[in-house]
Amino acid sequence: MLLQIIARPDARLIADAVRRGLRPVLFTVRGVGWAAISLALLLEVVTGGGPNVTLLLAGALLAVGVPMVLVNSGTRQALRGGDLATYEISDGGLARSSAASRHAWAWTAFSYVEEMSGQLLFGSRRTGILPVPTATLTPAQIDQVLGAAAGHGLRIRRA
Repeated sequence: MLLQIIARPDARLIADAVRRGLRPVLFTVRGVGWAAISLALLLEVVTGGGPNVTLLLAGALLAVGVPMVLVNSGTRQALRGGDLATYEISDGGLARSSAASRHAWAWTAFSYVEEMSGQLLFGSRRTGILPVPTATLTPAQIDQVLGAAAGHGLRIRRA
């Protein structure tokens, strides 16, 4: 099996991949922010005084501002090398090349593959995530890639 995909980075797909990669961090930060907002409102009800503005602002910053900055900066960083890229998926693993560089990974470098709308996310704790666009692939080819990944011991997460 050898599949070759040639694509330019898509900002929307990259942002989705960054959100997915940062999901545990974003969930925690948003949770702490909403907890701070709830605590500020609870203190207002219990004490009968005015709202704790500092706690409300800190909560709003954590619930909305920090996640937005993390996703935007991650997306900008991923789009920095926004030139045309070629992805090659073979029995040996995955390779990504552009005019500036070429990187190749064996299947063992990844621990999972997640199917998302318009892309496959190859990831592990060591390598992070590598989004591969699937716009030019047929559903059968996507199933072939996922089957090869499963055959090499990767966990498959379907959309």
